[in-house]
Amino acid sequence: MSANTGKKDELLFWIALRLVEGVGNVTYKRLIASFGAPQRVFSAPYDDLLQVEGVPEAVAGRIVHSTVFPAAEALLAGIRQQGVKVVTLSDPQYPAQLKQINDPPPFLYAKGRTDILSAAPCIAIVGTRFPSPYGEEVTGEIALALAGLGLTIVSGMAKGIDAVAHTTALAHNAPTIAVWGTGINRVYPAENRKLAHEIADKGLILSEYPLDTPPLDTNFPERNRIISGLSIAVIVTEASLNSGTMITVSHALDQGRDVFAVPGQIYSMMGQGTNRLIKHGCAMVDSIDSLVAEVRALLPKQTPDAAAVPEAHAGLLALLSREPVDLDTIITLSKFDTAKVMSMLTEMEISGVVKQLPGKRFVKME
Repeated sequence: MSANTGKKDELLFWIALRLVEGVGNVTYKRLIASFGAPQRVFSAPYDDLLQVEGVPEAVAGRIVHSTVFPAAEALLAGIRQQGVKVVTLSDPQYPAQLKQINDPPPFLYAKGRTDILSAAPCIAIVGTRFPSPYGEEVTGEIALALAGLGLTIVSGMAKGIDAVAHTTALAHNAPTIAVWGTGINRVYPAENRKLAHEIADKGLILSEYPLDTPPLDTNFPERNRIISGLSIAVIVTEASLNSGTMITVSHALDQGRDVFAVPGQIYSMMGQGTNRLIKHGCAMVDSIDSLVAEVRALLPKQTPDAAAVPEAHAGLLALLSREPVDLDTIITLSKFDTAKVMSMLTEMEISGVVKQLPGKRFVKME
């Protein structure tokens, strides 16, 4: 056994185990489930390793007689030099939703606000890189409405629909996560460099790939399982039949996620994908209000407590009464942005102190 587990950095073992030939995401997850931590995997006897499902003799031998530590040390040095964070499966911040999938990444390279990972449920908005004006408009409206529910907007930072979803979230101070198919220090596409800097500053960038990993075609289908894995649901606003978006949908369905699709024009190639999804049973987005209602039903249930109104919400609650007040009036009087007002109203509605009426009107529950 070449590894001195008592004198090495814990994170080094996480990186090293991922470098062992034959240890993919599923096998890695099983090894951690069996031994508890990568250090213990490298310390485990050969015969014990063979008891883990999916670990053949060759892989067990590579673990016991590992030669990957020099490469792992080089990767760790680069991570620290560039100030990149690493969130492992054992980290409390590792997203619970993602941990539940069959092949979660054993760790994620992160740049930005890692607190977003545990701050609110995530929802994915994905689609074509070549959207129509309608596709851009509806994507923006959906992103804004879902941000108003207090959700984190997840996408892949591609040009087109992804960029619109991220930009909308940022413009309304809502959390957003971009999942990359490159190393976290390789912005792709280059035209989204400014957007990447904004997300790193106000949101979060994630990647399972080591630093300097180029935009290989094989990476993006794998990346898409993380987008859906992070999320309680996936929304497709425009997509062609043979697109990466449809791979994301496939992952979402395999993971048991709800999928919503915006109907497209029958003459548009970018409407064919969403129309096919609807034809085969995915939920149709026929209005923003109905989508919000369906997504709200997916959110974790909380026990109503009319007395438990956060202090920050008290000012907003003071603007309401038994007489209905419309959303625009609340926004104007509160001087908060739309996303923040909608988020606060949703929280108070869940707590049972506010009720929403048709037409986006709200009343205080006495």
